[in-house]
Amino acid sequence: MNYWQTGAMRTLTLNHDYSESLSDFLLRLADASTWQSLGYEAQAERIDPDTEVTVKTPLPKDEMPSALASHLPADAELVEVYMIPGDVIGDSAEIRMTAHAAGVPVEIDALITLTQKDAGTSLSVRAEISSSIPLFGSMIEQAVVPILQNRLDDRLNKLERA
Repeated sequence: MNYWQTGAMRTLTLNHDYSESLSDFLLRLADASTWQSLGYEAQAERIDPDTEVTVKTPLPKDEMPSALASHLPADAELVEVYMIPGDVIGDSAEIRMTAHAAGVPVEIDALITLTQKDAGTSLSVRAEISSSIPLFGSMIEQAVVPILQNRLDDRLNKLERA
């Protein structure tokens, strides 16, 4: 897990290995019940041949920096949208993910690269976190990175056990 600042955004990278094949892993990610079994609100919509999965998770104010928490609505949630490919050629695939939360001036764009390795799948996430607030944007990005890093790492571990 790493993060660094590049210009007006921060970049976060995470890696994880899974014991199932690439095609099985993609099928599981495209199934809303996988996400629901992890405790998230999820909805999947088929956009032939791909699947768009929307995952919503609450954003507890006590996990946010105080300057940000004071601006959040009581029922703030993180909305992630994953575009999961339905057709995979070869031994790799890419998933695009965007995320935002109402009231939080931060956008997250990620590229998730999956590669078939022997009997399993290797996953690599590169997420870019950017804020639209002039002057204070970099401070908000810096505060959001550890929260996002913990949540993504937790989610990647839960997906192994789902």
